[in-house]
Amino acid sequence: MAFKQRSAPELTAATPEQLFQLLPRTGKSVASLWSHQADILRDYAQNFSTSRDLAIELPTGTGKTLPGLLIADWRRRSKKGRTVFACPTVQLVRQVVSAAKRQGIPVVDLSGSAKYWDTADKVKFESGRATAVVTYSSIFNVNPKITNPDLIIFDDAHAGEQYVTAAYTVNVDRGKHAEIYEDLIEALREGLNKELIMNTPSAGTRRSVDVVFPVLNDDWLGPLDAALSKLGLRDDKAWREQSFRYGALRGHLSACSVYITWDEISIRPLVPPTFENSTFSQAAQRIYLSATLGSGGELERAFGRPAIKRLSLPESAGRPKSGRRFVVFPQMVQGADPEALSRTLIELAGKAIVITPSDFAVSHAEAALVPANWAVFHRSDVEDSFDAFAASSNSLCILANRYDGIDLPGSACRAVVLYGHPNATHLQERFLASRARASAAIDERVRSRVVQGTGRCTRGPEDWAVVIVADPDTTTYLSRPEVQSALDEDLQAEVRFGLEQSETAADELIENVRVFLEQGEAWLTEAEPILSEYRSEVVRRQPDAAVALEVSASYEVLAVECAWHDDWQGAGENFHAAAESLSNARSARGYHAMELFLAAVYLNAAGRRNDLSAVVKAADGLADRAVLAATPATWMKGTMPLPGQSAKPKAPSDAVAIRALAKAVRATTNSGKHDKRVLAMHEGLADVSHTAFEPALSMLGDLLGANAWKPDGDGRADSVWCWDNELWMTLEAKSEHKPEGAIGLDDVRQTNHHLEFLAADLNAGIPPGSVSIMISPKDVFKSDAMVIAEAFTYKVDPETMRDLALSAERLWKRLITLRNIADDADREDAVEGALTDMRLLPSDVVDRLSLEPIRGS
Repeated sequence: MAFKQRSAPELTAATPEQLFQLLPRTGKSVASLWSHQADILRDYAQNFSTSRDLAIELPTGTGKTLPGLLIADWRRRSKKGRTVFACPTVQLVRQVVSAAKRQGIPVVDLSGSAKYWDTADKVKFESGRATAVVTYSSIFNVNPKITNPDLIIFDDAHAGEQYVTAAYTVNVDRGKHAEIYEDLIEALREGLNKELIMNTPSAGTRRSVDVVFPVLNDDWLGPLDAALSKLGLRDDKAWREQSFRYGALRGHLSACSVYITWDEISIRPLVPPTFENSTFSQAAQRIYLSATLGSGGELERAFGRPAIKRLSLPESAGRPKSGRRFVVFPQMVQGADPEALSRTLIELAGKAIVITPSDFAVSHAEAALVPANWAVFHRSDVEDSFDAFAASSNSLCILANRYDGIDLPGSACRAVVLYGHPNATHLQERFLASRARASAAIDERVRSRVVQGTGRCTRGPEDWAVVIVADPDTTTYLSRPEVQSALDEDLQAEVRFGLEQSETAADELIENVRVFLEQGEAWLTEAEPILSEYRSEVVRRQPDAAVALEVSASYEVLAVECAWHDDWQGAGENFHAAAESLSNARSARGYHAMELFLAAVYLNAAGRRNDLSAVVKAADGLADRAVLAATPATWMKGTMPLPGQSAKPKAPSDAVAIRALAKAVRATTNSGKHDKRVLAMHEGLADVSHTAFEPALSMLGDLLGANAWKPDGDGRADSVWCWDNELWMTLEAKSEHKPEGAIGLDDVRQTNHHLEFLAADLNAGIPPGSVSIMISPKDVFKSDAMVIAEAFTYKVDPETMRDLALSAERLWKRLITLRNIADDADREDAVEGALTDMRLLPSDVVDRLSLEPIRGS
């Protein structure tokens, strides 16, 4: 008989836990669930099986993939629906498919382009006979081919932000999309920093990120759309990808922000509008699997959901021990070349995985860290599998922004290198972390990347690996007490131990790493007892702003949805509610200010477009509150006054600078003499000697409209800049510091007292907003030095001062042209325009030099 008989109905079970017992044995399947896996599955079945959005946390080493697959297969069988298991990368799809087949769970691999999917596999998924394992990009794109799923499980959800947001972000690169970049700049010209649009801006301006809100000017929308539409005119991969992304934003530019640097423009909403994606939004359930869920609303922001329930192991539950990491900090080794030392440590390990925050940093890492004659693996070499790298020796694998999804247990690799602080993987993050001083909103995201990055080679309790923190920013980050206290207890102990052990000679650190890699008696009897003591002493603490940030996240999601549907008043009211939830969260002050300003922006749009004068006035008041809350950040000034708003009076310190420079310009009758002074300033700031560097600082202060001088006496600032008694800045020049090693207590203690001494000199109170700046080529601080630092103390490197001097020189080239204006008021107006255009008012200068607080946020 040729006809197939009717197949028996598929077995079902009352719960995912019971389904495990019914799965066919494959010879490679695990014999039983771990107790904590069973606990999670039981809790899910009893309490969360109908939750629309659920996050399940199972730390690294506790086996989260199997519970996820069991839930997917159980729902597929019991609900007779389509189930999807989404992974960040193709390589992880392959891993999950292999794990499912070992366990006897029916799955199909539907990663990659839909046109290459196997028809039989697609039919199995569509008919509900197998779970589809896909990448995030199969769901989050303009035209997803995965339709009407009952359940979507997102693996490694803590890394989801970059994959979800990518579908709603257009990136225009000045090099790749030159014509479009120029068109966008032209469309937004009136809202931009004038120095930014110069052909050769200063280095500081190149790094700076501006933001523009298209909702404030309807005249921008047409030119923006015309420019971005050109992305579809060229049959080029880089253009085509961005054109698809613009398809998701087209018609909704008023709901987006435009982030602008000298070499890139990024257009995106604050959080991804996933409500627009029917594959995602119409699923009966969405589950987010993560090793580190964290707090603070990060998951809600990443996936655009107003609320996500949590399911995790109780604190009393036993957790498997993590593998052992020896975290070392070459930047802390006095007198050593950190990059050369990092290379030596890599050679000791025999191979290493190097993780950077960006493609740009990959090339720097390759130049700095690869030992001679070693092989280098790049992303394309490990896209499908890490097997070739795991089998190699004398090799580095260098990857950008791959803090998750790398499993190199056992002898596959014994070294991880972190090269670059992962707080600015795209322009929005750069803006939040620097200009807006709103890093609290991304702290959980950054912490998760660092935690996950350190654990790429310690996947189980028997693994061990050296973790080399090779850059100064991540070293400083992990040195901060508030950062350490938010880490899990094992990593807290390892970071504390590593920082202490790294304050030694290079030879000593090399020997200690050798002992660790051997895992011999010396490590076990000398190091492990200390680590055990530290582990018993530390306590994990939730960041103080976490609860408030979680509340604000739900309002942000609602605000973006309102803006997406042109409900400007609803957007403004929800952003205001988000801001109010943060009003008592001190560490989130910058983010609080930003949300207040977004509320003002959207309420201004609502008031103008609906002729509601009271709403426009309310927006004005919110904008004023936002500016005050953001101080010393000045990024809002480029957007002020809002349309229909009256110009605000000058800040008193700005008025002082304007008057001083207007007088100085009028008195500058000898251009040659002025040029010689500017040259002397540049030469002094280029010299490491204090005898040349310190006088140059006062010259620079004078050019910026301050009364600048070096006070007499021991232990005094090397230069003070005073805009009368309205705003002061003291500068402590450590230009003779060597770049290697860490800044200690004495230098910070000295910087702490400069404003106090200046107040005594002038017999005046310290003006609000005044700051003390330390100038040093060193990039890291000892932990105890950070603890004693005052809130008004900051550090910059000498290059920042040289960059400021170049900006001052450019300012004066413009000011010199004003010296023949006879009327004082007219000349002051022209000086004000120059200072505003070049962002060199006193408040701008303070903003520029106070991006790196010594004490931390």
